[in-house]
Amino acid sequence: NKGTLKFLSSGINAEYGGSFEILVAVFYTYYLSIMGWLDGINYMHCSLGFVSAAFVWDLYLILRQRRTIKDTRDPPDDVQKLMDKETYTKARLYSLEKINFGIIKDIYDQLELTGITLNFVLLFFWNLAGKTTRFLGYQDELIQSNIFLAQTTIISFFIHMPWTLYSKFVIEERHGFNKMTLGFFFKDSVKKMAISQLFTTILVTPLIYLIKWGGDYFFLYAWGFTFAFTMAIFFIYMDFIAPLFDTYTPVPPSPLRTAIEELAQSIDFPLTKLFVVDGSKRSAHSNAFFFGFFKNKRIVLFDTLLDDTCNPMIGLDEAGNKKEFPSEETEEEKKEVKKKKGCSQEEVVAVLGHELGHWYHGHVYKPMILNQFVILGMFYSFGILVKNEQMLADFGFVDEQPTLISLFVIFQFIFSPFNQAMSALSIYITRCFEFQADRFAVGLGHGEKLQSSLVKLVTDNLSFPLADKLYSTFTYSHPPILERLEAIREEMNRKKQD
Repeated sequence: NKGTLKFLSSGINAEYGGSFEILVAVFYTYYLSIMGWLDGINYMHCSLGFVSAAFVWDLYLILRQRRTIKDTRDPPDDVQKLMDKETYTKARLYSLEKINFGIIKDIYDQLELTGITLNFVLLFFWNLAGKTTRFLGYQDELIQSNIFLAQTTIISFFIHMPWTLYSKFVIEERHGFNKMTLGFFFKDSVKKMAISQLFTTILVTPLIYLIKWGGDYFFLYAWGFTFAFTMAIFFIYMDFIAPLFDTYTPVPPSPLRTAIEELAQSIDFPLTKLFVVDGSKRSAHSNAFFFGFFKNKRIVLFDTLLDDTCNPMIGLDEAGNKKEFPSEETEEEKKEVKKKKGCSQEEVVAVLGHELGHWYHGHVYKPMILNQFVILGMFYSFGILVKNEQMLADFGFVDEQPTLISLFVIFQFIFSPFNQAMSALSIYITRCFEFQADRFAVGLGHGEKLQSSLVKLVTDNLSFPLADKLYSTFTYSHPPILERLEAIREEMNRKKQD
């Protein structure tokens, strides 16, 4: 190394003078000091220190937003244009309760992670999985890895269940969003865990094999497999996995369907199917999205997105047949007063104009391509870091270096600074995409209806309309509603001037 640096410095020194040789010496000294420092550090303590620092930073951001929510008891003038005081108060209380609950849960999660790490709990469960593997008559790292994943998944499921129950059946229930029964919830949760574990096994088993078998170029094989696995999930999810949880009903011939098909044709969007999903059986929150590759695009609307004036599914059962309704309302229905929720047909079309703007500008493929380069780089870096046996020894694995544990430690802990930076970058890029998709919808002539639909979505979901600037910058993938509406109005004015 010294000879190489001396050769390079002497060659460039002849061109630029003696100052470069001094610069090389300074950087080389800095390089040696860094490498010497790395040799002497405890990787577990340093990684946990950074994770803890990131937690403190996130907590600081959350507390800033909590102060904004708590202190702004009355809606400012610009918010009064969006919602009445009653709705604002409901949104404020809902957001405050969620953020208080989130703070307590985040603190617990951080303490749990710290306790697991410092007490070498991963080592305990890995050894337990080894004993189970030998009891079954095997001595294989792949089998031991899958047993380790299964037992930690099940334990985590039960440990975190109380938090999920409180969130769903206390907070969401109190504010009118939860629509699930306990029986449906547990059935749904067990089903999700089982399917998640199945796909985790399908992903992890070949991945560990490729890492151990692939030699110096394993990172290429590992990246290729994860890419193929991800693409396969995209292709099969809506046809085989999603229907296990929700019912996707084709939208029957109706004015809404005609309007959406005309929108798709106007921008050459290859729409093949249009569905309404029964999201109302889980929650009152609403959404819409498109999916599919190449010329096979499909649009899905949550039934909670549609108001009674445009919902073509009203009066139909799951098979698409007409329901029989009683001729008169019951006494309870007469007493119940509900505010109108959902979007009109024109507003739904405007929302989809925004969503199709993501397709038009390639917002699905651009992050996907970027992520593939990131994953490839991370696998390459993993190949360098995994050779450092001291790193895994600091996490308690002195006698053996399991590939699965190496993946977890390096991707979860060692890469945590990089993950934090990529998260901030991803949020920034996504916000830019949202503004661009809004401009696209305005260009289609849906600016007014896009504004009214966004206001309805905010009020229906009781989203708090105000956000601390620093908090929203680092956590909001979508721009705050006031910023978004202002940007839409500016784009509409610019279109008029043009």
